Amino acid sequence: MTLAWRCFGESYFPTVVLLHGFMGSGEDWQHLIDELTQSCFLITVDLPGHGASSWLEKDNDGFSAFASRLDVTLAEIEQSQSVDLSRFNLLGYSLGGRLAMSYAITQPERVLQLFLEGAHTGLVNEHEKAERALSDHAWAIRFQKDDLHRVLCDWYRQPVFSGLTKEQVSSLMVTRADSQSGKHLAEAMMAFSLSRQPDYRRLIASQPFPVHYFYGEKDQKFGLLAKQLLAEGVVDSAHSISGSGHNIHWEQPQALARLIRDLIRN
Repeated sequence: MTLAWRCFGESYFPTVVLLHGFMGSGEDWQHLIDELTQSCFLITVDLPGHGASSWLEKDNDGFSAFASRLDVTLAEIEQSQSVDLSRFNLLGYSLGGRLAMSYAITQPERVLQLFLEGAHTGLVNEHEKAERALSDHAWAIRFQKDDLHRVLCDWYRQPVFSGLTKEQVSSLMVTRADSQSGKHLAEAMMAFSLSRQPDYRRLIASQPFPVHYFYGEKDQKFGLLAKQLLAEGVVDSAHSISGSGHNIHWEQPQALARLIRDLIRN
């Protein structure tokens, strides 16, 4: 079964496939879409169990299952929209970035450029993996059993979201509470846990396509990671976005759009 998708812009423009983050949907990209439709053909895809995409039993297989579902989805888009998706640019935010890496590694011949927004390349320490597994399991139980609004209040108190204003947090909480299933979020949390993700650094560094990393200047965690990845030669460039925290496409869509346009033109 295909994932839910939508297309924006003219199909003769360079194509960018966009993968949103945990608890999101393709609609999360709307501010960025508004900035890019005059220069890019944009495809938003709802991750499994998010937005209008169903959660299937095979999705519990995690990253490999997602790559397969995305392939089927792109084939459907090609046929229904009469577009050539043999090669495209791929942009992923947070969880979407981790899934974008998994897809790009399995289908490198299809990826023109890989854009990562605040996405983790994978834990390397077994102790850190064990701690993350316990943390994700605890969150999954809460998503499945507790009041979703209460869980979201605690979720957005995490340091990685400190760059968001109170108004932005309130807006996100309303959107998430109205559009998501706690049960499906729990399943996605465990299937796509960072503790289950391989360390993608070497695999990404060896691919033929350029990899560009975006991070908010207020996002210390992923800013440090981006600089490490650049120093290690894993990514081709790392870009700090002024006035932004973790969620760049929400906080500074114009700045992110300018970078993407420039990188695609070059």
